[in-house]
Amino acid sequence: MTNLLFTPTVQKIKADIGDLDVTPIVEKVVITMYKDYPYLEEKFGDKGKERTIEDNFYHFLYLNTAYKLKDTQTFLEYALWLNSILVSRGMKTDLIIYNFEKIKENMSGMLDKEIEESFLSYLDGGIQALKEYKQNSGIE
Repeated sequence: MTNLLFTPTVQKIKADIGDLDVTPIVEKVVITMYKDYPYLEEKFGDKGKERTIEDNFYHFLYLNTAYKLKDTQTFLEYALWLNSILVSRGMKTDLIIYNFEKIKENMSGMLDKEIEESFLSYLDGGIQALKEYKQNSGIE
């Protein structure tokens, strides 16, 4: 896992995020996801884990961008776009919702309070948007 946190793609995303150190949060979230959904390892292997780590850093990049812009819509559009990409690759919307919920749980007390509160609000909005998408599209 540790080596996967230092791939060139992850390093670039971290540079784009800036001062916010979310690595411990991403690590906890990914470990939890793979513990709760062991089929992910079987189905997607190491490449899948690498992508999951990258995706979680991207989640924070978009959370941070929404925070800097003070614009919830930025994250909502990202969440829906991400869903369309991942669903087309065999993932389920529920797993993205689960991922966002695990970020909420694992970032508690790890970030500046104002940033954390904003991120929680954006994540709640993203979760709600994904649930509405799922309900409106009739996906199980």
